[in-house]
Amino acid sequence: MKIDAAILIGDRGKIRPIQGDNKNFLDLNGLPLFFYSLKALEESQYVNRIFIVGDQDRIQKSISRNIRALKAPDKIIALEQRRNLFENAFVAFDKALEIERKNNRSPEWADEEKAMLYMPGDTPLITPQEIGEFLEQCDMNSFDYSLGMSTEEGLMPFYPTREERGIKMAYFYVKGKKYRQNNLHLIKPLKIKNRHSIQGMYDYRYQKQFVYFLKLLLEFYRAHVQRRGIYYFLILHWNLFLSRMGLESLTPPFRRIISVEDIEGVVRNFLGCRFKIVETTLTGAALDIDNEKDYETMKVRFRFWRAYQNSLIKTLLKSRVPLKSAQ
Repeated sequence: MKIDAAILIGDRGKIRPIQGDNKNFLDLNGLPLFFYSLKALEESQYVNRIFIVGDQDRIQKSISRNIRALKAPDKIIALEQRRNLFENAFVAFDKALEIERKNNRSPEWADEEKAMLYMPGDTPLITPQEIGEFLEQCDMNSFDYSLGMSTEEGLMPFYPTREERGIKMAYFYVKGKKYRQNNLHLIKPLKIKNRHSIQGMYDYRYQKQFVYFLKLLLEFYRAHVQRRGIYYFLILHWNLFLSRMGLESLTPPFRRIISVEDIEGVVRNFLGCRFKIVETTLTGAALDIDNEKDYETMKVRFRFWRAYQNSLIKTLLKSRVPLKSAQ
């Protein structure tokens, strides 16, 4: 079964430009940054239509200029952005429903069960194999929201060294794991009871700013996640603070307090849906471009990292890891 996917590259709301521009249109190895997410979706055997939400005119012009890089441009649909990420997500979802009703006369009662894959356009190391690995593990019958996660072990090869530039992301610490969300979201939008809370989580995602930490904490409080949810939230951010202060050796006692299942329970309560964390072996989707330094590093290391990913995919296939989309 194939699903529809949406790449959200709007530049309204709390979006941080890079070099004074929407980062998704910055050049990387001869293509706009968002083209790498687009190509990965296009080449995935699990993806049907691809919706791109942003500056519609600019998207269409970019596609026209680089159409030779695409294999199936007919299944790509550009849509005009709205005010923020939440509205952009529903622009794509509503358009997908409109097309389904027109082509298949899908009954309205089935709308709540429709799932959509959401991702950003600033993940140039994403591959169709990683998308496939994520989707193969998602149980759409049992869960309404599946969020992809990468481990520190999978991301360490991209760290800076004495000789080479690299990218090192922040993690959240749980029992036995250090996780980074990998920007892959499989969601049944109409099943998320508190879906408006997603915008607040996105707006206040940069937790280095203390005011954003307080605003996100308030969002959790308003969502009635109970005392345990607030407690877990504070422990996670305490571990993050210790790590940023160079005191990671002090985190183990606090990390043992929280399990992956605990996090899933808090998010389930916060969003009002059946939520699941899905861990992937491939990790390119987690390396998003958040600032100019990361962009400059990606330009320098892009070809080397892509070669590393290709070798990793071959190794995983030989070890019989189920990456069907790589076949």
